[in-house]
Amino acid sequence: MRIIVVGGTGLAEQVADALHRAGDEVTVIDTEPGRESVLAQAGLRAMYGDALVPSTLEEAGALRADALVACTQSDEDNLVISLLAKKRFNIPRVIARVNDPVNDGLFGHSWGVDALVSPATSLVSMIRHES
Repeated sequence: MRIIVVGGTGLAEQVADALHRAGDEVTVIDTEPGRESVLAQAGLRAMYGDALVPSTLEEAGALRADALVACTQSDEDNLVISLLAKKRFNIPRVIARVNDPVNDGLFGHSWGVDALVSPATSLVSMIRHES
């Protein structure tokens, strides 16, 4: 699969690395200057840019991507990136990270999100189901 991961540190880097090791063609977009060379050393295709700008997504391969993971530390950015990915580039599968569980309800099909990942909500759910 051809997958774009937006966000180049923490969870985004871990996801991109795992997908790459599984054999997927992964491109990482990061807004932090210099991160692309660090990610490239790990074997990832990476680029510096702002995924809120459509030309950046296009340069990353959005027109032929099978999936996009919006995994920045900003819920607002993840929503807009998801919308661009789905509505402008017709990326078939869009997954978005939710940083603040209060925003879980915003991340739906109307914003182009096929699936959401909310680390805090997932942890709380796991804890509550173990009791």
